[in-house]
Amino acid sequence: MLKYLSILFFLIPIQALAGKYASEANDNPFQNGELNAKYEGEATALGGTVLKHIVVNNNNLYLLDLKTPPIKNIWVTSFIKPQGKEVVEVGDNVIFKGYISVASSLDDTDKLEKAINSKTLLMAIYALNKGT
Repeated sequence: MLKYLSILFFLIPIQALAGKYASEANDNPFQNGELNAKYEGEATALGGTVLKHIVVNNNNLYLLDLKTPPIKNIWVTSFIKPQGKEVVEVGDNVIFKGYISVASSLDDTDKLEKAINSKTLLMAIYALNKGT
């Protein structure tokens, strides 16, 4: 009987037990629709359609539409050549894997943060470009 009660206990949704804190944890790695700066350096993967491509300080930056309504479009920078289609263009479907970064940590001039109008972005170490 104790075994079954233990199993039942672990099946209870965590939100019922932790309330507000469980909701916050389930929202990670996002906060207010953007990457959460609290998790700088944490690995994550994002996939979506490239909406815009800009160059800041000789670095390529891509605005990615994740197609998830509560989440805003996310900026990604990538220093590596993507797998699949070699050149990332607007309209391409791309999966990026990398680390959550804070713009001010990557550029102390604030030029990057002003250009992307965001405090955070993904620094990709892997990209798979599936094209359009």
